[in-house]
Amino acid sequence: MKYTFIVPVYNGEKYIDRCLKSLLNQTYKNFEIIIINDGSTDNSESILDDYQKKHSQIKVIHQKNKGLSASRNLGIKKAIGDYLLFVDVDDYISDQTLAFIETKVSKPWDLIKFNWTSNQKELDINLKEDKVSNGSDAISYLINKKEVFEMAVLYAYNKEYLEKTNFSFKENRYHEDFGLIPITILKSTQILLTSKNLYYYDQDVIGSITNNDDYDKTLKKACDVLEFYKDVKKELLNLHIPNLEAVELLKSYNANAVLKKRKTLKKADKKIYNNKIVDLKVLEDLYTKTFRAKLKKKYLKFLLKNTL
Repeated sequence: MKYTFIVPVYNGEKYIDRCLKSLLNQTYKNFEIIIINDGSTDNSESILDDYQKKHSQIKVIHQKNKGLSASRNLGIKKAIGDYLLFVDVDDYISDQTLAFIETKVSKPWDLIKFNWTSNQKELDINLKEDKVSNGSDAISYLINKKEVFEMAVLYAYNKEYLEKTNFSFKENRYHEDFGLIPITILKSTQILLTSKNLYYYDQDVIGSITNNDDYDKTLKKACDVLEFYKDVKKELLNLHIPNLEAVELLKSYNANAVLKKRKTLKKADKKIYNNKIVDLKVLEDLYTKTFRAKLKKKYLKFLLKNTL
């Protein structure tokens, strides 16, 4: 088997047809589809079972609700493809996705990155041609170009590479892509960056993991980003990356993410969060290329005034 699509589903009855048709309609046919039904309470289970009966490429696994990361991890364990691709059920892909990737895999890349299109806006794609890179140079390039790169759905993954690097999504955390994909890129010795738009991201889906009004989730997301900030910083100490710019850029990228999440919190929680920011010395990681020095100094004074 050349490719495996891994599709986690939770209450996706409205979007299953659109998603699975985009996979089944691939012009390149050597693939399997592993679907993890993550304890759906709508009609997803019966719809998926019908698809499995009609299409030999589809394998459906039903489990109690464990979350997106656990579903993806189970899909990885069950996959037999040489390359793995993640697709969220409320999104869809080009029918040329595998045909395009197949033209690139004469060399066994660790990762092949492609691009995405949002239904809400046209994206300014900076990368106009293929770029061959190692992981640290890729990080520098993508952050400097302000490319979206931490979404797990934007890559084809060499399964041997995932096994070699003990790739696994952190379970029971939001923003699992943010905490894992940059490090996975950094560890890569051969990554292919392409400009091809293959993934269609639906930002209008109500109730999706990126679109909800639940403040408890908002608070947990902020706390999880802080935990990932700590995890990534620890990983960077162990990796001994020679490209110092890549390290500084990624630290700053993560620090900015922490500060951005701080803005989503209510006043009392924001003060507690401020304390954590100061204790972890997050502001020391702000790199002048991505965060102006004067603003950094101003921000530090503001935080010190607004801690408990």
